[in-house]
Amino acid sequence: METKSIAIILFTGVTAIALQFLFRLYTHRRRFNDLPGPPHSFLWGHLKIMGEAAALFPPNTHPQVYITTIAQKYDLKGIFYLDLWPVADAQVILIEPELMDSVQVTRSFDQHRIGDDLMNALVGRNVIATANGAIWKKLHGGMAPAFLMPHVRSLSGLMADETMIFRNTLLNLAKSGKVFSMEAEAAKAIFDIVGRIVFNFPVNAQTEGSSYLNDLKETQELVNQLLSMNPLVKLKVYLRRSFVRKRIDISVTKKILERLALLREEKIVPSRKDPLSILDLMLRDTLLKDDLQTAPKTAQLPPEELKLLVTNVKALLLGGQGTTVDSLCFIYILLSKNPEVMRKLRQEHNSVFGKDISETPTILGDSPNKLNDLEYTTAVIKEALRLFPVGFGVKQAPPGATVTWDGRAYPLDDLAIVPASHTMHYNPKYYPSPSTFQPERFLNDKIPRAWFRTFSRGPRACLGQNLALDILRVILLLTVRDLDFECEGLQPNEKPRSTYTDLDLTYGDTIFQELAMEARPRGPVPMTVRTVT
Repeated sequence: METKSIAIILFTGVTAIALQFLFRLYTHRRRFNDLPGPPHSFLWGHLKIMGEAAALFPPNTHPQVYITTIAQKYDLKGIFYLDLWPVADAQVILIEPELMDSVQVTRSFDQHRIGDDLMNALVGRNVIATANGAIWKKLHGGMAPAFLMPHVRSLSGLMADETMIFRNTLLNLAKSGKVFSMEAEAAKAIFDIVGRIVFNFPVNAQTEGSSYLNDLKETQELVNQLLSMNPLVKLKVYLRRSFVRKRIDISVTKKILERLALLREEKIVPSRKDPLSILDLMLRDTLLKDDLQTAPKTAQLPPEELKLLVTNVKALLLGGQGTTVDSLCFIYILLSKNPEVMRKLRQEHNSVFGKDISETPTILGDSPNKLNDLEYTTAVIKEALRLFPVGFGVKQAPPGATVTWDGRAYPLDDLAIVPASHTMHYNPKYYPSPSTFQPERFLNDKIPRAWFRTFSRGPRACLGQNLALDILRVILLLTVRDLDFECEGLQPNEKPRSTYTDLDLTYGDTIFQELAMEARPRGPVPMTVRTVT
């Protein structure tokens, strides 16, 4: 009798759960009945279609590729919806610049919690790129002056010094003929640049190795492994990630407190116009609250304030070098198969800075605004970033928000809003022959600002875009004049995997960006270099 009662209770419970799921399925799916998108299934929503798109590409391809593939396959225009419940949040995809502006520029919606969840797994919550409200305003106000163009240009000499170390590494690799990981070497070089800008002291990743860089990269790889369905793998990753994060936190905390104590001892309040480092700017509000005449140099920061600083310093180090490394790798990949672009780059560099590369760092230090004259170099960078945007920021709308397209208002609330720059960048309406690497399209301001969205737009656009562009300009200036780059191990596809691009006929699966914190190159980017006489 007791067994029968337990069975009845279990049956009742399972039935209730099943009915609740079916009710949620029905109420959720019917929302998409009259909304634009690919064919919608009551059972699967758009999960099956997303799966079919994913099956066309290598494993772990960034979802921006799937979105572009779906948009082109079903000839979707302007706005469409993807019902991915219960696997992921339902999404509204915006693929026209005026629609993207409506959530990024004319209205600046909050960042979606998806971004904060991802950054929490990597470095912690309330990173400037994903925070909202008062916390974002506080972080933005503290950091923004360091990324204004006048200050960025004052860092050109620093960038050149670190890049000369990178250049010497490449020259030695050219002599040896060895295959090397461009991702690994570029990461060390750019981490040295970003580290000096954040801390105002050398981190020496290129010459001595950096525990900061190694730990941050390991953290990112561990987060990627969390995608595993094996619970033992997840447990192992969780334990290792906790250990690595604690080690990074202790090290970064020490540097922050040492810098705060020094500034207090020297009675210095960093200038917003000419800060010595991003960290100094982040400490400025704390120093302004001090009575510098009496405040002890050992006075402690409030725990939450210190936690916020540690989290954002880690994010600056990881994000600042990660996306720029990805972009540099893709530029070198493209240059390896485009000798005419290389010829034009070299011609411009010699014309603007002279043929003696050894004099370039001095010229940059004295006249950093000469970087403005590198118009073709900038066009090369922007064209590479068009082809390989580093991802997208996901927005969330307030209750009742809508967007109007073609005379109809469409709902935005309770959805992940995706301004799909990748899809727009491969739209022939904006970029004829969109899969062709053609830097000339960016010369003479032929491309409206709203059409190039790699850095997003509006108040929440990438804060470091000026810095990233100048780092790439300086590195190209000091490396392409007398070095040729060759990708190793490319396996060109016999036919394109997708309709949006045929670049895989030349570069193989390398061009299908991999999902990580950003849309990154696939694998270590093996290369060789050789000197050009």
